[in-house]
Amino acid sequence: MTSRLLRLPDSGRLLVATDIQGNLGDFQRMVTLLERSPEDSILVFTGDMVHGPDPLTEAHWPDYLGTPYKDESPQVIQAFLQAQARFPGRVHCLMGNHEHAHVGGPRTAKFHADEAQVLEERMSPEEVKTLRRLIQELPLVAAAPNGVVLLHAAPSAPLKSLAQLENVKLDGYFGWGIEEFFRETVLGPMLWSRMATAEQARAFLATLGGRIAIYGHDVVREGYERMGLEQLCVSTSFALLDEHKTYVQLDLGTVYPDVQMLREGIELRRLYG
Repeated sequence: MTSRLLRLPDSGRLLVATDIQGNLGDFQRMVTLLERSPEDSILVFTGDMVHGPDPLTEAHWPDYLGTPYKDESPQVIQAFLQAQARFPGRVHCLMGNHEHAHVGGPRTAKFHADEAQVLEERMSPEEVKTLRRLIQELPLVAAAPNGVVLLHAAPSAPLKSLAQLENVKLDGYFGWGIEEFFRETVLGPMLWSRMATAEQARAFLATLGGRIAIYGHDVVREGYERMGLEQLCVSTSFALLDEHKTYVQLDLGTVYPDVQMLREGIELRRLYG
């Protein structure tokens, strides 16, 4: 049975990237960083690997979308599967709201009225089956013994137990509005929340034995933002200029008491630095 919780080891290096959204170059850069890391290193993407700009946007690129790129979502999925095969047990992806749109979640509409439909129309029937099968098996959260918790969006969901996480229902939300889905007790906030209070974050983390939460979903133009002691929002790819794109590198054998302990250039690193 697929677990919605990815348990990370108690040693080794952890690389964390957020929101690739069809940017094959940024995805490949993260794989290159893994390749150059020690053999006990793990790479985790926190969701939203798919759904980039449409061709019209590419031709008239707005400044708010950062450095221009072509949406290569099908190629990103293939590259992800290849990386998993090349580095067994060392390359993972959590579910984001854009992935969820392919397996029963509300359809996302950033660049198209139905981005899931547009992407699947670009793929062969067999590729679509592979995509949906992959997404069905994605965890929602990753947690490490040192207290680091990874998820797609801000940790505001009222998670009370691991059983509640494992019993999440993925399908049945097609046609739902985002506000309606957001009221879904656990899944809505976990995939869509852009903020969490310190109290909400601490409660969410306590259920998972965590100290700090690292996530993406929202766009931070400078690359990352700390919220209090518990939360770090990171932007690795989507809507950023290359010089601001940031990933996280942690030592799984080190306890990080709070996000203020994460240092620029050490734990917080530029993708193209």
